[in-house]
Amino acid sequence: MSPKVTIPRKKSCGNCFKSKLRCDLRKPSCTRCENRKWDCAYTTGANPPSEEDGAEENDNLSGPPSLASQAGRLDLHAKYIDPQANSPSSVPRNNRPNTSSHITSIRPSEILDFSGIQLICTVDAHRIRVRWLESLLPSIDQRPKPFQPATMSFIGSIFKSYPSMFVAGDCPPFIHWSQVKGKAMCLPLENCMNISRMWTAQTAGSADMVREVIEQEMHKLFEKRAHCGHLELLATFQAYLLYAIMLFSSTLSTGSIRQDIIMRLQELAGDAAGKGTLCYAETEGTRPDWESWIIASAKRRTLFATSLFDNLVNFSQGSPSFAAVELAGLPAPASKALWNAQTRESWNRAYNQQLSHSGDGELLISDLWPHSQANSEALQPKIDRWLSSVDEFGMMIYAVTSHTYKHNDSCA
Repeated sequence: MSPKVTIPRKKSCGNCFKSKLRCDLRKPSCTRCENRKWDCAYTTGANPPSEEDGAEENDNLSGPPSLASQAGRLDLHAKYIDPQANSPSSVPRNNRPNTSSHITSIRPSEILDFSGIQLICTVDAHRIRVRWLESLLPSIDQRPKPFQPATMSFIGSIFKSYPSMFVAGDCPPFIHWSQVKGKAMCLPLENCMNISRMWTAQTAGSADMVREVIEQEMHKLFEKRAHCGHLELLATFQAYLLYAIMLFSSTLSTGSIRQDIIMRLQELAGDAAGKGTLCYAETEGTRPDWESWIIASAKRRTLFATSLFDNLVNFSQGSPSFAAVELAGLPAPASKALWNAQTRESWNRAYNQQLSHSGDGELLISDLWPHSQANSEALQPKIDRWLSSVDEFGMMIYAVTSHTYKHNDSCA
């Protein structure tokens, strides 16, 4: 009796097969290869996978083998959504990605080139690195922020939603959509997207394993930070912040998070800030190149989010928080039109419009802090103009600062 001949089933292109990832079998190039500008080749005939076949595929973990093997222990198949697998036959109707999101639908008409980023540092990077000392040994000119429990609950709820945005096919508001598209996609963010899905889908029985995976990835990111360029260091900083949010949100009832995690997060913040926080053109009131602005703007947003997260952790532990005076000279988050611009042309147009309306300069983050009555009245038109165009992240920052300072002024 002749031995049974097994014909291998090839359900992926060559690149996806080698990486053990799901392939959507699009011709002439699958979505994953197209996004990464890879040559896509199918070595044998392939049939579109059914929903049942999709349940047998490996989850889309392109990180280290240790992460992939650990993720395999989670029952994520029913909830897993691959943002690059848009084949109707492989994704149940109710679980299809949001095609209106930036990650899944935006395809810029130009190729973004982040190799020539030029930024200048306008902050005290060392003071950012040692911000954790302020809660222990505050400067003599510092006064504790008068946070209200409702304000901190608001921040905690907003931050807890950030990792889940990846599952819906969107980005947290301090990560620019271009950072997760094409060649700009860095491994730290790619792994973070996958681990965010694990964290969102965790159960009581898998929570310890998910925490172990998160802490393992955080350790690896911190150890490799010295060898990162502009783009990868920013991605490392952003991913580390999201991991810290996941760990804190998982223990929100006790408000516990290891102090060394906060110290390392702030060291990453200082490293990222040290590589530049403003474009040269921004200091001269002219329009910078799009790529440099994307990195500078995303970095500033991540620094603001880190400062708020530090406030949240301190409040939960009964420690005081102080104004991040080291960030005082940074522009407040940019308008929705600038941040969400999909093409260079639309971004140039939005920036030119901003320049024409801001003869008195951009609104600074410190403009939202307490001022004398005379200064507050002078700043109000500028703040009103900013509020009319800002996105949800800027609106959240305004809500926090307004409720913190104006509420206490009214109660004084």
